Amino acid sequence: MKRTLIALTLTLSAALVAGTAGAAAAEPSARPSVRAVTLDAAKDAVAGRIDQRLTALQKFETSLAAAKQVQPAHRDTLTKLIADQRAGLTALKTKVQGETTAAAVKDDAQSMVTGYRVFVLTGPKVRLTAAIDTELAVIAKLRAQPGADTAKLDAVEATLKGKVDALLAVKPGPDADAIKSQLQPIRTAAKTAHTDLKALRKTKK
Repeated sequence: MKRTLIALTLTLSAALVAGTAGAAAAEPSARPSVRAVTLDAAKDAVAGRIDQRLTALQKFETSLAAAKQVQPAHRDTLTKLIADQRAGLTALKTKVQGETTAAAVKDDAQSMVTGYRVFVLTGPKVRLTAAIDTELAVIAKLRAQPGADTAKLDAVEATLKGKVDALLAVKPGPDADAIKSQLQPIRTAAKTAHTDLKALRKTKK
């Protein structure tokens, strides 16, 4: 994500520099066209990255639909999140195309990343919610089987309790590392539960 911001900053900085250099070196009649071409390139670069995020949201929506064990309340929250982000990014793309300065496009590029965190946060929200809710469904099935190790199942379930709610409460923002830090214990709990449940299922065979 830092690389994306760096690349966009370089593109947008070039637009600002070109506008300044063009004013100093170009003929007066050429100045508007030089700035326009460079600004258009910057806007196209940001619009392209918005499209990447819109494509990702479509994939997340498909994944969510396929995750049959996701609990209804969690599904509703994620469905709304994806819809809201799609609407917001679509509006932002329109805004970008109407900008008249490189500085404004740079602000839009920043908003595209920090205001949504599609890759750092939305994707993990969908994947981890599906994983944890599926694990909870597996626990319920194992618990219903004769000779179930209730104590172990209770222990695994306890590690997952409240994790999806905590996950869905994480907000996008400028600090990607802070977001990742909030997700890490949830990711670890899901991974550990998967391993533990796999072991428990083997003992039942």
